[in-house]
Order: sequence, then structure tokens, then C-alpha cells
Amino acid sequence: MNKFLNYISIAVVAFTLFSCNKNEWTPEKEAEFKRGLKDGLEEKANGMCTKEQIDFIADCSFEKIKSNNYKPKDLKTPGIVLHIKQLTQECTKEVFLKNKSKTGESAWTPQTEKGFKALIKDKFINSGTNIKDAIFMAECTMAKLKEQNLGPAEIQDPKNATIAFEAGKSCREELMKKK
Repeated sequence: MNKFLNYISIAVVAFTLFSCNKNEWTPEKEAEFKRGLKDGLEEKANGMCTKEQIDFIADCSFEKIKSNNYKPKDLKTPGIVLHIKQLTQECTKEVFLKNKSKTGESAWTPQTEKGFKALIKDKFINSGTNIKDAIFMAECTMAKLKEQNLGPAEIQDPKNATIAFEAGKSCREELMKKK
């Protein structure tokens, strides 16, 4: 999930660095900014977000940027870039928490679940795990997170990092017992 948030942040920064010439927000610049952010999110989200969630993140991020009185040229300042990354991460958490409060469930949709499993599987494969074991680990980890009622937003919370880590560790132990 953190990798996904980094992609979001990179998309925001890249778009802002190359798209803003004057230092005032116009409806055209706002639309261009949001379009660029949405395009970047769709490309980098890897199935983790629906179109509606991407729209929410883009709108939320832009509103937070405006509420901080950031102008287009301000978005090129390194300190402000870091703050914008934090704002975008907040918006991403909000969209998942918003979904949870509506459904009363843990905000996992088939799309976010598929994307998260793919992310976990890829991490295991990149660390040298074979594909079959990586798929097992991804499925098992997802099941354990759901048992704990941890959704995408909760996984990002540092307080829950231990729980997510323990879920993966438990799955690895299960895999070793099977062999």
C-alpha cells in the first residue's frame, strides 16, 4: 500500500512540475491538474482504486492544496512537495475510510483486493519466492487481514503495521508446514 501511495505522490509532483506556468489557479489549470493526477493514479493504482475513488482523491487533493493557499508555482518547492504528498496520502486514507463507513465493512472491493494481492505477490516474487508460493502467501495474507477487519486504510496506519506483518509471517509458517 505504501508503494501505491508513493506512486500517487510521484504522479502529483510530476504533474504539478510540468503543467503550471502562471501562479494562479484558473478553472482550466484546475481541470488540467486533476486530469493529470487522475491519469497518473489510474496508471499507477494497479487496480487498487475504482474510478470513483480516483476522482475523490484528485478532488480532495486539489481542495487541500487550495486550502493551504498553494499556488501552481509553489508546488515546485521541495518542502511543499513533501506536504502535498502527505495531503494526497490523507485523501487516499479518507476514500478508504469513507467506503468503510458506508458499508460497515472493511472497504475491500473486488478491485482493491485484486490489486493488493497482486502487490503482495509481486513483493514475494521479487524477494525470490516462487510464483505458486507467492500466490499462496498473497491469498493467505489477504484472508488474515480480513479476519482482523483491516481494510486498505487501516493497513496504512503505523499502529496496524505489526498486525499486517504478523499476518504475513503466519502465512509463511503455514506454507512451511505444508512443505
